[in-house]
This record gives sequence, C-alpha cells and structure tokens, in this order.
Amino acid sequence: MKKKNSLAFGVGFIILAYIIYTLEPEKIVDTFLKTKPEYFLVAGVFYLTNELIAAVALRMISPGKISLIETLISHMCGMFYSNATPGRIGYYYTSLSMAKKTKTSRRGNIGLLTLFQGMNFFIKVFLCVIAVIYFSTYVMDAESLNYLLLVSIFPLIGVVLLVVIFYTKIFNRFMARIPLARNFTEHVKDMQQAVREVKKEKLFKLSVLLILGWLSMGAQWYFLAKSINLEISYLMALMLQPLLTTVMFIPISPSGLGITEAGSALLFNVIGFTAADGVAFMLLFRLNSILVDFIGIIDMKIHGKD
Repeated sequence: MKKKNSLAFGVGFIILAYIIYTLEPEKIVDTFLKTKPEYFLVAGVFYLTNELIAAVALRMISPGKISLIETLISHMCGMFYSNATPGRIGYYYTSLSMAKKTKTSRRGNIGLLTLFQGMNFFIKVFLCVIAVIYFSTYVMDAESLNYLLLVSIFPLIGVVLLVVIFYTKIFNRFMARIPLARNFTEHVKDMQQAVREVKKEKLFKLSVLLILGWLSMGAQWYFLAKSINLEISYLMALMLQPLLTTVMFIPISPSGLGITEAGSALLFNVIGFTAADGVAFMLLFRLNSILVDFIGIIDMKIHGKD
C-alpha cells in the first residue's frame, strides 16, 4: 500500500511540477505573495462550517450514539488523511474511527460512509450539469470542453456503481462467481444492510445538508479568490467548486494532485484569468483546507492512547 501511495505521489508531483514549470514558477509565487491573511482566515471559517455540516450529516445516519464533536473530529481526521491518498480513499479512516467510538460494526460504518459519499456524488452530478450550462456561455477550446465532459460523467458513473452495489443483487451474484471473492461477499452484505436501513427521510435531509455544505464551500472559494485579488462572483465560485473538487476523486494521484491544478488552469483561463492564477488558487485551496482539517489529528492521538 505504501509503495502504491508513493507511486501515486510521484505521478501527482510530476504532473504538478510540469504545470508549474510551463507556467513560470515566479508567476505562481507572485500570486501567493499577494494573499491577504484576513480573507484567507474567513475562507477557513467557511470551510470549517462545511466540515461541521458534514459532521451533522454523518451523525444523523450513524447507528450508534456519538456526540457532534466526536463525529466532527473523526470526519476532519479522515479528510486530512484523504489528501494523501488516491481517490481520497483515506477518508474511510472516518468510518473506522466512528465504529470504535460507537462500538458498532466497522463494515456497517464503511457502508454508511460510502452512502454519504454516494449522496455527495449524486448532488455533484446535478451541480456539474448546472455548472457546465453556466460555463457554456463562455468561449471554450477543445481541452476545456473535454474537461467539462469528463467531470460531468465521472460522478454519474460513481452513483450508478453505488446503486448497483447497495440496492441490487447484481454485485452479489457477480462476486459469487469469483472463488477468491466469495469470502468478501459477507462483508458486502453487512455494508448493504446498514445502507438499506437508512430511511428515505434521512436521505432527503442528507441531500439538504450536502447542498448547504456546497453553499458554504462556495463562500470559502469566494474569499480565497479575494485573498489573491481575483475578482470572481459568489455564483461563479459556486459553479467552479463542483467541477474542480470532483476531479480530486480520480484515483491517479493523491487527492487528484496535478490533475486538479490542470483543470483549474483550464477553467480560470476560460473565465478571463491566467492559467497561473488557476493553479495558485487551487494550491491555496489545498493549503486552506489542510490547515483546518489538521485539527483532526487529535483523533489519531486519542486512538493511539486506547
């Protein structure tokens, strides 16, 4: 696993280094030096608000008793770890942490966390479509159009796969035909049961909370842009957010490192800024989010003492 992560990091850093090199590093450094700390701090507050909303959603679907603060710390630790893993798979630390705190099934919690991510992708499908329509009013080259197409299709594929796995018997039958995978079927059944026990009312509330989280992250992006003197509207920040964060789930490099920056370079070019502005903005977003989620390492220390 460590070798795979190291390889993924290598791929991500090579892509990122190439992008920075072609855009002239001094331009990106100059943009960073313009950062206004007051706006950077406000952006962090809105990101923390988003994390709190996510914690409320996770606590709502959790089968065991757990406080909001405990859920928040587990979530933030998972988010912090997800930055270092391809496809942000490290976020599943959250399910293991919550299972330990609630003394409930790890398999069930993994299933519920997958449901949480699945609903997040479900919302992103619609947000990406809205964003594509919004950006279609701009003149775009072939690369930008291909990027928008990729981003729009990726979350849809994720949603379809999760529906097949958790709400049909197709996946179970497929696994049963593979001798080496038969033992894993029982794990999947525990995850499916946990997901299917979540009532429709909670799924609706979960969707509402995820939309509120999107609005909060839109504010984070708006103030991050202001912190480096990029004049974008709150609406534009809302439209950029799903298109760029969705790419982070593509399992090529840790949290889409390099790929996301390439996407931001393309989109910022489309809306009238430079590619260097886009890369600098995305790196600033990563820094802002990681600094906030760093609080979550408290959870690692607590588990280390147990």
